[in-house]
Amino acid sequence: MDDNHSHQTQLRQRAEEAGESLPALQALAEKAVASVLHGDHGQSRPGMGEKFWQYREYAQGDRPQDIDWKQTAKTDHVFIRQKEMQTTQTSVFWCSQSPSMNFSSRKKYPSKITAGRVLTLALGILMTRAGEQISAFGSRKTGRSAAALDDLGLKITHDIRSTSSLPHATSYDLPRHAFFVQLGDFLDPLSEIEESFKQFSAQSSGGFVVQILDPAEQTLPYDGRVVFSDSVRKLSQPIENVSSVRKAYQERVAAHNAALAQLCKEQNWHYILHSTDGDYKDTLSGIWEIMSYTPFTARQGGR
Repeated sequence: MDDNHSHQTQLRQRAEEAGESLPALQALAEKAVASVLHGDHGQSRPGMGEKFWQYREYAQGDRPQDIDWKQTAKTDHVFIRQKEMQTTQTSVFWCSQSPSMNFSSRKKYPSKITAGRVLTLALGILMTRAGEQISAFGSRKTGRSAAALDDLGLKITHDIRSTSSLPHATSYDLPRHAFFVQLGDFLDPLSEIEESFKQFSAQSSGGFVVQILDPAEQTLPYDGRVVFSDSVRKLSQPIENVSSVRKAYQERVAAHNAALAQLCKEQNWHYILHSTDGDYKDTLSGIWEIMSYTPFTARQGGR
């Protein structure tokens, strides 16, 4: 009984801490979005919708019915009346809340879980401003309003029971033709990652995997005796002279990341690595360049 009460107290404390951090996370996300969208031509992109976007010259393969004869008559060129993409699309976001995501090697670096939450919220903001629908993994709520963003924020901060390091298709199916965005450290065995990916690749119409790592996890910059610990599997292993294994460690991490990228490509998903010592806007710009300026049905394929 006492153990159960203690567990409930810990859960409540974590929920309160998460709730207090949400406004700060939202502020960081808005700042990152503003830097990405500064000077951008709205969120419009070519498509088959009804809202006019811009004129461009006729090119081979264009439909004759899309020619704007009034605009064409003004010049010696044939112009197409290009329209903004209006097709309703749903992007589903999963952000890992595994204990391993709490790691930060230096105080000046955000934890991996903070980075994941900020990037998730920022991408959600970008998507809703582009007129697309968003949903949090496991949620039945889908929309493009502020309420949808609030639901996403609450899901990735308050749903503290979801501590799995990978998403699993249990009682939840992705919406039809959804774009699946996953953010986490993805340091699990590749066989487990592949199994998780395959559960969702057939359900999705494309996807994005954002791997979030601390610089120390990539370079192992320590000296002397170091104890490696796995907070998920409750394992630990001491290394007396860590510099002696640094090169082998770096090669192993690089090989793991390369294999992860290949798994993404096999599922027709994009892959990008975010290091927590980097700027959010740089990673966000890289992601948005693919997601925003490529037609939804052509977003598939590894980067």
